[in-house]
Amino acid sequence: MAELILATLAVPEVIVSFVQCGNYIKEKVEQYKQAPSTVIKVGTFGYNLYNGQLKGNLALAQWAYSQEDVDVSMKDVLEDQMERLRVKLIAVDKQLDKCFDKHGDLRRAYFFYPGERNLRSQMKELEQWFKTSPDADGQHCHALQTGSHIKLARGQIKEGTLRQVYLIIEQKRKIDTGIAELKEIASCLTRQSTSDYAPKGILRCLGYREHPQLELISELPSGCGPLQTLETLIRTDANQGYAGHRPLDYRYRLALQISEAVLSVHTSSRVHKNIRPDTILMVKVQDDSISDDLDFGMPYLTDWIKLRNIDAPSSMVGENDWLRDIYRHPRRQGLQPEARYNMGHDVYSLGVCLLTVRLWESLITVDNEVKFPEKIRDMSDNEDPDNTKRLVKALTKPLVVQKTLQAMAEHYLPARMGLLFTRVVNSCLTCLEGGFEDIKAFEENNKQAIGIGFSKMVLQPLSTLANPMGAVS
Repeated sequence: MAELILATLAVPEVIVSFVQCGNYIKEKVEQYKQAPSTVIKVGTFGYNLYNGQLKGNLALAQWAYSQEDVDVSMKDVLEDQMERLRVKLIAVDKQLDKCFDKHGDLRRAYFFYPGERNLRSQMKELEQWFKTSPDADGQHCHALQTGSHIKLARGQIKEGTLRQVYLIIEQKRKIDTGIAELKEIASCLTRQSTSDYAPKGILRCLGYREHPQLELISELPSGCGPLQTLETLIRTDANQGYAGHRPLDYRYRLALQISEAVLSVHTSSRVHKNIRPDTILMVKVQDDSISDDLDFGMPYLTDWIKLRNIDAPSSMVGENDWLRDIYRHPRRQGLQPEARYNMGHDVYSLGVCLLTVRLWESLITVDNEVKFPEKIRDMSDNEDPDNTKRLVKALTKPLVVQKTLQAMAEHYLPARMGLLFTRVVNSCLTCLEGGFEDIKAFEENNKQAIGIGFSKMVLQPLSTLANPMGAVS
């Protein structure tokens, strides 16, 4: 019977060998007659190595190893992991040969010591090796909410010492993001999260993988509690009284933190293009000294599917989703947007999110039917605001949406959040119409002028509100 040979190679080469080895083991087990459950598990492991989840894990390891800025110690860890897998696979292959004869029939000795016991022990070691990599489909992974593109997973990282970490896995559709685009997104986020300046509102990116589907993998802060998006948090508070009894200064601070996260993206000369309450992840650290039941935790941006360099060519292709278009500038709505995406369009989306933070109410909810809060109905120009179908039709018109949101800000914000916060929201909602004073800065991608305007019109006022006594957030 053929013998499995896995030479000691560098990580990129040995990963290719592992994939071939997976196919070898899979086909080998398929030839056995009446294989016991433990042997079938070995075959399943081989399949995953050849064309399943493990292949994706190995691809992630290969990508990380190829990055020039990856720490040498991390590469040593990867080499150690690959060597452990090589040794274990060879041992399993030899044990299989001992359990079956040349005709593929199970030897009687299998059911006695040490046949089955040895194979089961080696299989457990393989499964243990598997658990050291992020698991996107296993028992330690689950979606944060129904229909969410974000999943929570558990893994282990060795940086000096082995430590258990929790990961956020963002799943992408190949029709939305190609592999080349995903690599660029992962590289950008990895460079940002490992730089000397730690960006606010961006999780540490560990890389990506291609199987079972395109996925972006990020590490969560240690000690974090249950996770939810800003949208979910607001809906959970819906029946808890005004703003869920969340203190006003907490919401000022949240508004500032979300704005700082947007600035982190723009500082790297990128645009996010997907800023909405359901793409803002709220992470609350359990052992935080300032944490309490009413505290939000820290907001982090997710859904990096459309992240791109501000100077990169634009496809000028939109999407036909009016529920998301409500968070987009009028000139970026619909299948054929009128304008090339710039930082001002992110700022507009930020303004809608800040308005939501004030209202502490979802702009639209879709369960069995579409529902609008009374504030949208009251501020719309629709002659029959109680007619949901007519309101939906009206809100598919881009300029109507912008006008309605501005009316809501001017009517509801001053009494509850003050004039300063109202000016911040209006500045964001009209940034491309003069709200930031310098309209050409966005059109010309003048990052310095945009940064100065963002600091003056957004960050400074919000810092004043969030830290009235001059405390540092």
